[in-house]
Amino acid sequence: MAERHPAPSLHASIRLQRKGFHLHMRMLLQSAGVAALYGPSGCGKTTFLRCLAGLEPEALGVVLVGSHCWLDSERGIRRPPHQREVGMVFQDGRLFPHLNVEGNLLFGARQRRGPPDPERFREILSLFDLEPLLRRRPGTLSGGERQRVAIARALLSEPRLLLLDEPLSAVDARRKSEILPYLERLFAQVRIPVVLVSHDWQDVLRLSSQVYLMEAGRLRRHGPTLQLQYEHGDHRLNALEARVHGWNAEDQLLLLWIGEDLIRVPAQKPPRHKRMRLLVSPLEVAISRKPVTHSSILNVLRCRLLSQQPLENGKVLHTLEGSGWKLQAVITQASTRRLELTPGVELYALIKSVLLEPTLS
Repeated sequence: MAERHPAPSLHASIRLQRKGFHLHMRMLLQSAGVAALYGPSGCGKTTFLRCLAGLEPEALGVVLVGSHCWLDSERGIRRPPHQREVGMVFQDGRLFPHLNVEGNLLFGARQRRGPPDPERFREILSLFDLEPLLRRRPGTLSGGERQRVAIARALLSEPRLLLLDEPLSAVDARRKSEILPYLERLFAQVRIPVVLVSHDWQDVLRLSSQVYLMEAGRLRRHGPTLQLQYEHGDHRLNALEARVHGWNAEDQLLLLWIGEDLIRVPAQKPPRHKRMRLLVSPLEVAISRKPVTHSSILNVLRCRLLSQQPLENGKVLHTLEGSGWKLQAVITQASTRRLELTPGVELYALIKSVLLEPTLS
């Protein structure tokens, strides 16, 4: 996706005092990409987004986007929202009900620079598969369709910064599974900073390259999403960074490096990207004390057991470390005892299924 703004970056250090709540939050994004804000309800995630967009007039501090200063309270600089070149998408999309989809999209473009470039307009329509929806009113769209239109409208305003406030929370599981591929496609191509608020750690793993963990209005920790993935208490998904080695056309298998290990993943065509994110459920990882050769499982990787954590319902969470990778596996207490699993033992991880995503870093 073409992007007209040079030097994409975001530097923000914001303070906001309210009765019973104090926001003191900072963020530094030195390149385009997706940064997720994650934390418990009421910790200040949406308030921070509103400060970036200029919707909190009492906010103090600094907001720099590229070479543009939107806020510097000490110098008396405070750009209003309509001068900040922000694309913001709320939970409910907030489309104009009296306009059809095309009218909503054109409104987003005209807010900034008049009618959109025809090529750019077609590009956005294709990215979000909106051509069949152009004549429809928002009231006739599903929740997922409305969010696709809202994000496309925000992009057509040619923003320097895209802010998404829980864009998937207002849709059910089926609609969410429909819109996720569009977001993944967008985020793999976007050339501006994106800040995503989410309450679902699985969405954070799928969609972000950086994560900012918030608590009580403050930044608790931040860093690459894959490095911090086991520090939040949600054990439903593993994410691994992979490099494309090649594609076997005869067997329709994609060959990928994770650390120093080569794995094979079913794929009907060669990938468009050289780097991929692999998503693996801990329930799809089995453990063996010996190599497994006569099995339908394609990927058997040597590793060692780092740690164990008892879970509910007679299950145990095992953290495994291989040659340049980590992942978690959930197996029963009975299997843990039978295999005599203790931290430090040498093991083999059997990865039964993998979901592929384009890289977001």
